[in-house]
Amino acid sequence: MKTRENINQKYLPAVSRIFSPVVMDSLALKGHSAYLYEVCSNSDILEQIKPSMPLSQFFDWIYNVLFKNYRNEYIYKNAIANKILLGKHSLNTSHMLTEFRVGKCKADAVVINGTSTVYEIKSEFDSFARLESQVKAYYQIFDHINVITSNPQAIKLQSILPDSVGILVLTDRNTISTIRESKSNKKNINLDTLFDSLRKKEYAKVVEEYYGTLPNVPNTRIYRECKKLFCKIPPETAHDITMNTLRKRNNTKVLKEFITKAPASLSAYALSICGEKEKMRALMSNFTSNIGSVIIPKPA
Repeated sequence: MKTRENINQKYLPAVSRIFSPVVMDSLALKGHSAYLYEVCSNSDILEQIKPSMPLSQFFDWIYNVLFKNYRNEYIYKNAIANKILLGKHSLNTSHMLTEFRVGKCKADAVVINGTSTVYEIKSEFDSFARLESQVKAYYQIFDHINVITSNPQAIKLQSILPDSVGILVLTDRNTISTIRESKSNKKNINLDTLFDSLRKKEYAKVVEEYYGTLPNVPNTRIYRECKKLFCKIPPETAHDITMNTLRKRNNTKVLKEFITKAPASLSAYALSICGEKEKMRALMSNFTSNIGSVIIPKPA
C-alpha cells in the first residue's frame, strides 16, 4: 500500500501536535503515546499507513503532510534547523538555540556560527501584533535579525519592518528564500540585556575569559559583580565571547548522534531537548519500532 500525503483538513490542527513535547516525551519515557492513538484513530491516518511502518518513517510522513497542508511554527523551525544550521553550517562549528529568552520575549530560533542570527517565525497562523516589540528585543542582543514567513505575508512585512531586518520565505519547494538581507547590529548590543539572557556558568565564563579571573566575592554577590564587569566590556567583544560560549550550550556528542540517526522531521525537536541526554537516547531506541506498537488506546 502506497501512503498518500493527504489528511482531512479538519484533523490537521490535532495532527500538528504530534511534534509537541507531550507526545515526544511520552514516546521517550514510556515507549508509546495515547495521544498518537487518539489522533490516528479519530482521523483518517490509519487508513493510509501500515502498522508495520517504522516510527521514523511515520514522523517524516506526517511532517510532509503538514508541510503541504498546515505549516505551523514547528515546520518553520525544522526548516531552519535542516536548511540553515545543518545545511549551510554544521554542529561542529555552529549551534541552534530554540525559545531563547530575551527580556520578556522568547526567540523562536537562534543560529550561532561565529556571530548570532535570530529567526522570528510568522507562520500563516500568526499575527504581527507582537512583532514590533519582538524585533526591538532582538536588537538588544543579536547581530542579525530575520523574520521568516510565507510568501503572501512577506509582502506586508517589507512595509512594516525596519530595513535592517531580514525577510525570509519558506517556499513550496522546501527551500528558504531571502527576500531582504539583514544588516549587522552588533555595535548596538545592550550588555545589560545580553547578560540577563545568560545562565550563571555562561556569564561567569565570559567574564573570566575577558578579564582572566572572576571577582573574588561571596556567592551571593557574584551576579552583581559579574554584571558590573560584563557591562564594561566593549559591546562587539562581549557579543563575540558570549556567542562563542552559547555555541557550546548542550552541543553534545549525544545531540550529534541523535541528529545523525533521527528522521529529518525531528531536527528541531532534537535541538529543543539537546540538554536531556537520557531522553534523546530513549527516543533513539524507538526509531525502528513500528507505528503499531507505539499507538495504544488510553487506559479505561
